[in-house]
Amino acid sequence: MSELSAEVRVQVARLRNLLIDVARCGALGSPLGALPHTELDPMEVQAIWWLKAESLLPVNILAERLGGIAPPRLSRLLDRLEAAQLVQRERSVRYDRRRVRVRLTEQGRALAEQADSVVQERMARLLMPLEGEQRSALMDLLEGWVEALGGKNRAPELAAAEEGETDAPTADELEPAAAPRRTHTELMAITANAA
Repeated sequence: MSELSAEVRVQVARLRNLLIDVARCGALGSPLGALPHTELDPMEVQAIWWLKAESLLPVNILAERLGGIAPPRLSRLLDRLEAAQLVQRERSVRYDRRRVRVRLTEQGRALAEQADSVVQERMARLLMPLEGEQRSALMDLLEGWVEALGGKNRAPELAAAEEGETDAPTADELEPAAAPRRTHTELMAITANAA
């Protein structure tokens, strides 16, 4: 941290303190934590949530989304979800049959919808203490932060998929997962309905 400017060090300290304060308010827990799905463990719920968010994922990308879990652990997790008829694995015929992708079944999508509705309610409770303009400003700042972090840049994944070098999703596979940009009014309506 010694290479950082004094301004950045001050901002890091402020962010650290803000995160501690947010945690003290009880708002730092994962919105996916303790979802009302007693038959699934939290990692299985997270896998289902990611598959809902991104539609079809190669196994290695799903492992990254789940915090870089080891392949044997992910394989066991997928075995359990497949046995429960919540996901299905499919081999990629396009490039290499050894590459496996995962998608939700109808049952899995229904469960993911339930989980997502709980997550949205929890997020709404976090946002409701702010006024409409403050919520909008916060969302604008967070979107700018994600863009700066490179979260919206999926060009490398697309290029790799087109070249067939990795099992990253193709443009067709990414398209359903792309979240639509919403207007401030639409976001307010969603937040109001979730509360």
